[in-house]
Amino acid sequence: MRRRGVVLLCAVLAVLGLVAGPASAVDPPPNSEPYTAPIDQPLPLGQCYRDIKHGYYAKNVYGACWFSDMQFVHYACPEPECAVDGSAAAYVYTTLNVLKESRQVAVAHRFVNWRISGVPDSARLGVTISCGPAAGGGGVCDRPSVPVVKSIAEWKVAPDVTEVFSLDGVDAPAAGVSPEVAAELRTEYRVTARFAAEVPAGERYTLTEATAGTGVRCDVARQADPAYVRGADCVLRTWYRPWFDFSAGEAAIAEPGAFVRAVAPAGYLPGFPGVNGTSAGFTGPQYRLFYDVAARQAHRAAAEAKCLSSWGPDWWRHAGGLTNACAAYPFDESVQGAAPGVQFQVRPVLDTQQAEFLRRFTRFLAENHVLDGDGYYVYPLP
Repeated sequence: MRRRGVVLLCAVLAVLGLVAGPASAVDPPPNSEPYTAPIDQPLPLGQCYRDIKHGYYAKNVYGACWFSDMQFVHYACPEPECAVDGSAAAYVYTTLNVLKESRQVAVAHRFVNWRISGVPDSARLGVTISCGPAAGGGGVCDRPSVPVVKSIAEWKVAPDVTEVFSLDGVDAPAAGVSPEVAAELRTEYRVTARFAAEVPAGERYTLTEATAGTGVRCDVARQADPAYVRGADCVLRTWYRPWFDFSAGEAAIAEPGAFVRAVAPAGYLPGFPGVNGTSAGFTGPQYRLFYDVAARQAHRAAAEAKCLSSWGPDWWRHAGGLTNACAAYPFDESVQGAAPGVQFQVRPVLDTQQAEFLRRFTRFLAENHVLDGDGYYVYPLP
């Protein structure tokens, strides 16, 4: 399986435009070079903040957090007409991080900034963390429900608590997927936390109903082929799509960077997430195409045919006796790549710079665990 994955990776790099025209382009460096990947940048509680627009903050495909203002209200008696005799509130930060090279997630909570009136420090408040399959799925967690409840006094002394969950089990493959995708054993889970209070039976109280957490998807793709995807065996991809951002002005990728920066935000080609996170120019994601080698080859052929028709038979010649490659957008390794009857753009660019650009793009896909069919965005910077 590993050897097959390496062969597929080489095919990807070939059809993405690393060979252009009659001359041979420079092969990109291996996809395993060391660098700081998203999985090496977990989201600590200290970086969690209140995102008013979204209600959560996602650092990358491996880490996200939520902020809640927990409100506990106690009543003098159980009857509806009874008056409030005490209240307690706290700011609660929750992080969910996928653990490196594993099928585990860590859920951490921080209870701070307590505001108390009429409630003793012995009152026990906290959360209940739930971990289980998505609706109808076959996923299994080693601990389906974990209460994390302490007295207010204990929270004040030790405000942080972390619980780790191991995810197992397998979902049935979705209908119509390829054998290669089915072999990845993609399985979805729900990991959530709800506020909890330990109150004597018969006493009346109310507690904030906010729920923190999200869906998690796990697979065996990294174990089968580390050149395809890396990092961990789980991601927060049920709702988060990573961004391939780069500086178009960087010398090593100047020509392909300028090309993508010119066409990606134009508002009619897929892959642009919008200007500064707004809907302006939003065109929806591109979707990775990995296993269908014939489709990627067809994208490459269509792109080079357009380079030929637009710039003539010498399109591959670069100034100074150098060689061009035919850069295409959307990328060849996307479902929306170049094809007759669809919108796409091409431009001859220096082949060595295109090789470097595609090396970075392939690394982005691997390190962000973008599987075949997963969406991603392209966000060029100056």
